[in-house]
Amino acid sequence: MQQSTNTAPARVLLIDDDLELAQMLREYLEPDHCTVTLAHTREQGETLLALNDYDVALLDLMLPDGNGLELLRQHRARSQRPVIMFTAHGDETDRVLGLELGADDYLSKPFSPRELKARMHAVLRRFHTGGAPAQPAQCQWLQAGALRLDLASGVASHGDAQAVLTGAEQRVLEILLRSPGRVVARAEIGRFALGRAPERYDRSIDTHISVLRRKLALDGEISPLLIRNLRAQGYMLVQAP
Repeated sequence: MQQSTNTAPARVLLIDDDLELAQMLREYLEPDHCTVTLAHTREQGETLLALNDYDVALLDLMLPDGNGLELLRQHRARSQRPVIMFTAHGDETDRVLGLELGADDYLSKPFSPRELKARMHAVLRRFHTGGAPAQPAQCQWLQAGALRLDLASGVASHGDAQAVLTGAEQRVLEILLRSPGRVVARAEIGRFALGRAPERYDRSIDTHISVLRRKLALDGEISPLLIRNLRAQGYMLVQAP
């Protein structure tokens, strides 16, 4: 991640029990204005996440002393800082659960360090900038019908329901709120929210939409405001008649 020399290095916490992979990733990332701390167990990762203020965590969900999903859940309960998770190739269940618990992005093993760096760069940029071009000072929130999103705090409200959104969830909702009544293609949502177009069979956008629907539900339903899925087209924010 090329950054100004006047900018503090990005603080990265890498939690992975593959010692060789972890060391290789640290050697790849640190010359690019990063400081990388390694943890190889869930216990080590939990301690470091609680004690230090990292810019981004890279989390392998399969750890020797427990599933990383619970560590992700604990982290999300106290912090909205970005998390990129590593999953076994083809393990869709863990990917979906990780995204539902608030992971910002994921990589299936094996992956290239170059792809990880690109994903990390996109996640950090969106976390620090809000994922969108600078808005006029008076534009601090977006609203459609009963749904309102505070851009500064990442809190969304829908009637009496209120939820703190992760960075990725906020950006998915934001792009829909900026274009109510218009179909927004999954590729467009992916580029805005994740910094990349979804790959084939990539369900990350669909999962974030599902989580938003659940978080903003009233009495188990999202009516009168709907996020509608138009097959093979994308998603649209519409108001029920």
